[in-house]
Parts: sequence; structure tokens; C-alpha cells
Amino acid sequence: MIYKNPCYKKIKGSYILVVSCGYCKYDIVKYQKVGKGNLLRMHIDRIIKSSIDLSKDLGVLLCPNCGELLATRMTLKRENKDVYKMIRSTFNTRKVK
Repeated sequence: MIYKNPCYKKIKGSYILVVSCGYCKYDIVKYQKVGKGNLLRMHIDRIIKSSIDLSKDLGVLLCPNCGELLATRMTLKRENKDVYKMIRSTFNTRKVK
């Protein structure tokens, strides 16, 4: 994990996930997940650390190791926030204690 997110804020009742590539198992992001359920969207302001420079406004999230497509960037209309919409079965998650 190289880059720290300057927009990161702690949220009460959340837990930390490590998101890795489903193809090569390379750790990509440390993410603060709120609520239960699967990871469908990754809010950019909840990303703690990443191996990708998030300051660059790229439209996709690619694995830095193998180059596979993991997510696409979009804006939520109701909240006006930037998120990554995750593509199922291209990533793995594990909880950090």
C-alpha cells in the first residue's frame, strides 16, 4: 500500500476490508466498509490506503500487477459522490482485525 487517501474520514460502526485482485491475489486497497452485505460500490472517501494513485481521475480501477479491470468510476446522483462500481468475481475481500 503506497498512497494514503487525503479525503479519508473515520466512520463509527465500520470495519476494515482488504480488497485484492481475483486473478493474481495482489492487495489493491484498504477500505472502510459500513454495514453488512457484499461490496458493490467503493466510496472514494472511505479508502484508507491504496496501491494506485487515486488523485488521478481515471475512469476505471485496474490491478497494478496484472492489469485486469476490477471496477468503473461513476457518480451517485442522490449523494453527488464519486464511487467505484465493483465488477463481481474480479476481486476478493478479507476482514482486518
